[in-house]
Parts: sequence; C-alpha cells; structure tokens
Amino acid sequence: MVSDPMAMVLARLDHGGAGDDADGLSHLASSAVAAIVGVDGICAGVGTAPAGTEPAWGGGAVGTELEDLQFALGEGPSRDAAATGVPVLTPDLAAALARWPAFAPAAIDLGARAVFVFPLRIGAIGVGTMLAHRSAPGPLTPGQVTDSLALADAVTLALLHRRWPAPEGTGRPGPGSAQPVTYRAEVHQATGMASVQLGVSLAEALVRLRAHAWAEDRLLTDVAADVVARRLRFGEPDLRHPDP
Repeated sequence: MVSDPMAMVLARLDHGGAGDDADGLSHLASSAVAAIVGVDGICAGVGTAPAGTEPAWGGGAVGTELEDLQFALGEGPSRDAAATGVPVLTPDLAAALARWPAFAPAAIDLGARAVFVFPLRIGAIGVGTMLAHRSAPGPLTPGQVTDSLALADAVTLALLHRRWPAPEGTGRPGPGSAQPVTYRAEVHQATGMASVQLGVSLAEALVRLRAHAWAEDRLLTDVAADVVARRLRFGEPDLRHPDP
C-alpha cells in the first residue's frame, strides 16, 4: 500500500489535465516528491534505448547530468531499465563499476552514490524511465519502492495524456521543464550523417560518434556539432577536413 503522502501526489496527478492548460505533472514539484520517496532528486524522461530519453519532468542539475551521461556513454541504469522493462535499483554505485565502467565513476563524481530507475510502461510498450538519485549509498525501503512503482505508473499516464507544446528553438531547458527538449537533435542529425558517410546503421553510427568523443575526451554534443557543421567527417583517414 502506498504511503499517505504519495496517495496525495497520485490524487493530484489523477485530477490533473482536466483543461487544455491543466497538467498535474507540470505543476508537481519534483523536490517534494523526492522527499517522499527518500531521495535527493527525481526526474522522468520519454524515449527508449538505444536513443536514450528526453527530460519531461523534474530533474535538477544532478538528475539531468546523470541522464546526459547515459546518453553520451551509451550505458547506465536508465538504459538497462528501458531495455528490460524492470526496475534497476543500485543502492551503491561504487559496487557497480564492473556493470557500468564508464557511467558509474562519472556518476559518483557528480555526487550520486545511489541510483534507482523505474521503467515507464503501458503493458509491453515502453514510454520512458523515471530516475531517482541519492548522495548517500543505501537501498530504498520496501515502502519507498512501493511508492516509486505507483508514482511511475501515474507519471506514465500523465505523460501519455499530456498535450505537448511545439518545441521552441534548440536551447536546453532548465530543471523542471515540462516539454520535451531538442538539445540532442544535433546528435541525431550527426548520427544520420555519419551513417551515410560510413555506410553503417544508425545504431552503429551513434556508437562510432560516442567512441570518437570518448577517445578525444570531448562532449558528444560537441562532436555532433562538428559533424553537422562539416568540420568532422567520418570515413576519411584523418576524419577532419575544413569547410570548402
């Protein structure tokens, strides 16, 4: 059974979205929900592996960076939860170095010591993931897991019923933004260009982009910007060539 505070959150979500401008999820403070679950931050994203998720609710600096890390590195609990459809509960990231050799140490550097990810699903259909993080290691209590599972179901329905506004520009939103962001659009564009240049699938092209960014110790978004601007081309001996 869910706790009384979580029951109040679920009731608010259930009654949200009654009008064109109403959205229970948009007006729900993720910090308050995080306190109920017993974590430092919580956020939800729409999308599935391997493309990653786009932030849709909650966030904060650490939560947003954790999702960005997984997108850039191609590994992490959100990707595993999206792929398997089951929660990935990691009470101590220091013990998960073998599972996620790139993500785990980077997440610890951000101050996260425990990460709990719940898939957002309707039956067999994946919608996205909900990630909760904590700065101290330790498992969720059974009651906190129950609350999180109920919240994940409610968030899934709220996202499915949301009337998404058209994205404006390509800037990255601040924490708590309620609409899908487009700051990764350039990565997807670069993936398509690299796919053509290399004659490989989109999935393989994204792996090649990540590998190049990792090898040069650069952000994936910066490498993508070079590809889109034609400062970087795959399939040539030195990869780089100036604009004609």
